[in-house]
Amino acid sequence: MAFGATQRAGSYAQARYRRGLRNWRSRSRPLLALFFGPFLLGGVAGLVVVGDVAAWLAGVAFGLGLGVWMVMRESPPAYIENWQVGAEGERKTERALARLDRSRWLVVHDVQCARGNYDHIVVSRAGVFLLETKNLRGTVEIRDGVLRLQRRLDPQEDKPCPWVRSSALARAASLNAEIQQLAGHRPWVQAVVVLWSDFNEGVYEDERCVVVHGSRLHEWLNDRPDMLDEKAASDIRAAIHVIANRQTILE
Repeated sequence: MAFGATQRAGSYAQARYRRGLRNWRSRSRPLLALFFGPFLLGGVAGLVVVGDVAAWLAGVAFGLGLGVWMVMRESPPAYIENWQVGAEGERKTERALARLDRSRWLVVHDVQCARGNYDHIVVSRAGVFLLETKNLRGTVEIRDGVLRLQRRLDPQEDKPCPWVRSSALARAASLNAEIQQLAGHRPWVQAVVVLWSDFNEGVYEDERCVVVHGSRLHEWLNDRPDMLDEKAASDIRAAIHVIANRQTILE
């Protein structure tokens, strides 16, 4: 069965980053002009109308003003920068999934849903897998079933991140309902969190969710046994085709 073109991995996150960066630049422009504009204007004036030493100092002032302006212009708040980091992680997952045998596996990326997007949907006779990529900055551990994040430069900052698992489960449930509506089947949609952070366990599985390091993803998927007959798998693939080709929210 042929399927149409789908989004590249990370498209949604990249679009959110670009929109946030445009808004940041627009809002910060007046402040940058107020604080650093005099350095730039003074530098230009000094270079044009005064002597060698003063011109050199004016050039230094111009260079400093321009350098700080550019750094601040390209340094949005962390919550905007995180969209770019997320997009980079999703592209890594896309490359890992590209190694799967496409005669067995259907893989689509960055699929619009009611709230945000599905990062990656993977279907074969082994089942339906909803993959959420997380490119967290730090080291991840699972303790008492809870994902925890430690920052590399501050090991004492050890915080639980239950939202990672709950987000994956919520999107898996949403995809399950969409497939049932379109295909008449209600398959188990396996929620999978793909980590590109340091994660020494490699793979962690509980009754409802799997956490796997991106370097282990291809191996883990290939080891899944067939669970669906060909008819059910074909119906689900057709439903995913419809879901994946909806118009994306963010252009």
